[in-house]
Amino acid sequence: MSLGSLYWAARGVDFRSLAEALDRVRYLRLVAALAVFVLGQVARAYRWRLLFYPLQGIRLSRLFNVLNIGAMVNNVSPFRLGDVLKAYLCAELEQLSAARALSTVAVERIVDTLTIVILLVLLIPSISLPATLVGPTLGVGVVAVSAVLVLFFVAAHKERSLALLDRLLQRYRFRGDEWLRGMVNSAVDGLACLGSLRTAAGVLTLSVVIWVGAALQFHLVMWAADLSLPFAAALTALCLTSLGMVVPSSPGYVGVFESLTIVALSLFDVGRDVALSYALVLHAFGYLALGILGVLGLWSEGYSYAALRTVVGRTRGRSEST
Repeated sequence: MSLGSLYWAARGVDFRSLAEALDRVRYLRLVAALAVFVLGQVARAYRWRLLFYPLQGIRLSRLFNVLNIGAMVNNVSPFRLGDVLKAYLCAELEQLSAARALSTVAVERIVDTLTIVILLVLLIPSISLPATLVGPTLGVGVVAVSAVLVLFFVAAHKERSLALLDRLLQRYRFRGDEWLRGMVNSAVDGLACLGSLRTAAGVLTLSVVIWVGAALQFHLVMWAADLSLPFAAALTALCLTSLGMVVPSSPGYVGVFESLTIVALSLFDVGRDVALSYALVLHAFGYLALGILGVLGLWSEGYSYAALRTVVGRTRGRSEST
């Protein structure tokens, strides 16, 4: 998929024009984008702490470090392994149930997807979104809304949900049912934040702030790339690239990210050469920023590269066995 996307992104590009566009980038301006990016990661860490409600005492700095480590691993491994890794790291460092930590990551992903779809739907009246993208966008939105409703139901009716699981286990005589029951119970505990109206409202509000802030980061990179485009262009690029990352792909979504950025900017009459140069700068910026924050997170939590590889291997084994 990535090779095909890379071929499509590079097809018809005048590489001399691409080089000229890259030469026009004012890299010092990326400092502003980096500041917004770091603030966005802090907001994500704070939202993650809310998702552990009603647990108290989880350090924000630790969640910030683990979040960055997981994001860094996502950039170099397939199938979003970093998402699973950060749940296991958090559980290990904070002495929590891995199932509970994983459930918070699942809620985080679903809420993110729902927020992105809502923002893109709000953009539709002001942009000419290709018909080929409208259907998939609405489809992802329906799935995200359905998943949120199911999670709210389970959070509000914990005993009824667990009773349903017991009936299914008894009916199908599933081996290891006690282990599965314990895992599900811990996972349902991780949905407790949705049972608190105040906490759920805080999570949803922070999600909007996080993604609007991410669009601001995209816009600041446009400013650095000397692109005079409206904020809607940055928001469109963010929404399309983020929706493209919902489906697991190659490490770092190389090729997929560039192709979707070109599609997004084509809606604002930006040529392929300029759009590709912007996509390359933006993608490299994300890699570098997450790499730095991830390494700092490893250092802060006392993990060496060898120790991280051990945890990654253990995480991969657990994910394959579930």
